[in-house]
Amino acid sequence: MNVNVIYEENVPLNIEKTYEITLQWLNGTHKAKIKKSNPPKFIEAKQGTVMANTGHDPNWKKRIRINLYELEGSKTLIRVEASPLSRNVLRVEKLKKSWYDGLFSHLFTLLYEVGSQPKQNEILTRVCPYCGSKIEDDIETCTSCGTKI
Repeated sequence: MNVNVIYEENVPLNIEKTYEITLQWLNGTHKAKIKKSNPPKFIEAKQGTVMANTGHDPNWKKRIRINLYELEGSKTLIRVEASPLSRNVLRVEKLKKSWYDGLFSHLFTLLYEVGSQPKQNEILTRVCPYCGSKIEDDIETCTSCGTKI
């Protein structure tokens, strides 16, 4: 049975940063072998070490194709296609869940975390719990009501 598993997410990063982090993720944690690359839009890799017959091991050998599409507002659609390199696949739904939970959710979580971090020149703000005024993150006393935070 030919199995092709697809995961898509919109992430709050520009396409270049998404590509860079995805490439680091593939090379680092998961030791994938990059077969083709077209920065910043496409990566093809092979990943995994175990050829089990169960078809649900997250580390089962697979071909991974990652396409990146630039969206408005410095966002990127990342589409991950994975297919097992073995011909015999049992329990396809279990395979999909295992690959997502054990591998690809980590990539999406990483991209969201990096995308939600404030920029280095961005001043962090918070809200005074007493008067509701915005205050800078490093201030200990509200400039509007004088309450110590």
